[in-house]
Amino acid sequence: MKKNKIVILAIFLQLSFIGNAQAKCDLESFRFGISHKALMSKLKLSAEFDQPFFQDQPQQMVFAPGEEVCKSEKILEGVPIHFKFLYGKLVEIQMMGVSESPTLFEWAESIYGENNNKPNSFYYNQPIAQWNWESSKAIISYSVESISNDVLESIVIQSTNHQKYFERFSKAQEDQ
Repeated sequence: MKKNKIVILAIFLQLSFIGNAQAKCDLESFRFGISHKALMSKLKLSAEFDQPFFQDQPQQMVFAPGEEVCKSEKILEGVPIHFKFLYGKLVEIQMMGVSESPTLFEWAESIYGENNNKPNSFYYNQPIAQWNWESSKAIISYSVESISNDVLESIVIQSTNHQKYFERFSKAQEDQ
């Protein structure tokens, strides 16, 4: 009987660890290349966050609060998340937040892995630093800089499979 209790306890602990690992909000799960309609369906945001989408515009953005996009991530509360579309396809996700000390890097490290070689300037009283991660589908850039008594953090997740859209958009902007 004692063995059964130990086995049940072990299974329970394993399941709780698995649940915690799956609770992380990986924004790449929104799949680059999806349409505006598909993103809005997946986000399941209330109507107040739905913005008009114009097919004839080469670049469009969808803005959503971090706490609506990633309900399980307290660290993203109050952080706006911007979904960037080029030619109707999701190609980039951006987030930017202001706080008393760097915090967004913790979310990024929980998804993309800890950076053990942070620049020394990250640890300054007024930090200024930048580093990148690469995944099979994206390049992820993190930056932090001091503004007054706070820090401004930015994370940009850019698809590596949709470079042709960035090049096409850049060319169109140059030709104007």
